[in-house]
Amino acid sequence: MLKLLRANFSRLWKTKIFWGAAALLALIGAAIPLKFLIDNQSGASAWTPDTACFTFAFLVPVLLSVLAALFIGSEYSDGTMRNKCIVGHRRGSIYLANLIVCIAAGAMLCAAYLLPYLCLSLPLLGHFEAPVQAVLLYAGLNLLLTFAFAALYTLTAMLIQSKAHTTAAGILLVFALLFAGVHITSALNEPEYYSAYSYTGNGVTVEAQEERNPNYLTGTKRQVYEFLHDFTPGGQTLQLANMNTEHPAQLALYSSLILLAASACGILAFRRKDLK
Repeated sequence: MLKLLRANFSRLWKTKIFWGAAALLALIGAAIPLKFLIDNQSGASAWTPDTACFTFAFLVPVLLSVLAALFIGSEYSDGTMRNKCIVGHRRGSIYLANLIVCIAAGAMLCAAYLLPYLCLSLPLLGHFEAPVQAVLLYAGLNLLLTFAFAALYTLTAMLIQSKAHTTAAGILLVFALLFAGVHITSALNEPEYYSAYSYTGNGVTVEAQEERNPNYLTGTKRQVYEFLHDFTPGGQTLQLANMNTEHPAQLALYSSLILLAASACGILAFRRKDLK
């Protein structure tokens, strides 16, 4: 297991896509505070470090999906995966070694954004409006969600031998999850009633009374949407990026369940996979 980890991390340090993704996140993390400072000085807004501290919740899953697909997919295309099995490494160890490296890569990509963002936003924009405990809580939840995404990408990459197909599947998966999260959040944010309003046209004043919104979710359907909002990685991403979750303990539990379930299913499936 240790030999597999050393070999994998050695490959990771030499992977250009990893350093390119880290550099891109660091650039974005440094550019956002500077843009906010310009806006604050012009009086157009009053940004604080809270505003975009966890914007990487959207960025890291997308970049990590590509990184995991190419990193693991190259083991199939180069014959490395089959050779590892031939020399006696257990399939469970091979899977866990790749999972650990993907998790570590995800954590480092989060840090690549956060470090420059905090180093610039705190002196330029002032202190956080949220308590320090809340910021640390959201940082931990974002990290745990990144681990869950890494487990899903590892599952996909370890079961699909084509690098191109793995990359496409990873990108489709992450965008499907994010779009599903947007849809669920939009549905839950529908107001229960449309407010009363009035307008004047051609000298005639028209008044509309308050009326119920037919798109407002109620009953069991609303409960299902609320569960999916907290359970699905896409729904969690929107909540954590905006620091507005009401159920942090549930989000942590669901991310852990996704991580464990995806890992267990992946190991079982990989053990039975026919390596060509």
